[in-house]
Amino acid sequence: MTGAGAAMWRWRSNPLRRTSDRIEAWTRLLLGVLLLFAAPLACVLAVQAMYHHEQDRAEQQRGSRDPVQAKLIGSTPTEDLYTVRGVVGAKGKAVAHWSVRGREKTGIATVTVDSLSGTVITIWVDRRNRVTSAPLGPGGIVARSVLAGVAAFVGVIVSVLGVRLAVGRLGFRRRLIEWDRAWADIEPRWAHRA
Repeated sequence: MTGAGAAMWRWRSNPLRRTSDRIEAWTRLLLGVLLLFAAPLACVLAVQAMYHHEQDRAEQQRGSRDPVQAKLIGSTPTEDLYTVRGVVGAKGKAVAHWSVRGREKTGIATVTVDSLSGTVITIWVDRRNRVTSAPLGPGGIVARSVLAGVAAFVGVIVSVLGVRLAVGRLGFRRRLIEWDRAWADIEPRWAHRA
């Protein structure tokens, strides 16, 4: 039987087709339609929802964080657990000093590994004058939204394939039971025991 014939035999009327075959055929059809429509729809909805969520989050971050000019007190250590040597733009930790609203503060800031003592850098601080990360930018919002869409798309595909596998196994078990019953009816006639 060819690939198309093997896939279509459950739809044609024949004496070997069982109820479990019909159920499995309809389940495959419904799951195929669900896969065609639900996976892209879930992807689009997840992207939109995450995009709006992350935009709101970025807006809150912009409202609660301020950029501040800070002066490095020490150079970035070259043999630091936080640095990656040989990478352009690699980051490390260094002690920095800044002033916000008349209050002096010293803390640890993330800087490029080639930053020297006395360099002025821009850091972000929260309302308590603690160093924090920069607000989420447009690139970060888009990246997180796309990641959510991909996760939703893959989630729907995995779920549909899981249901298909479960229905296939149940159908196989049901077919074995039906074939055993049919054999129990026919075998005595073939063995001339009837």
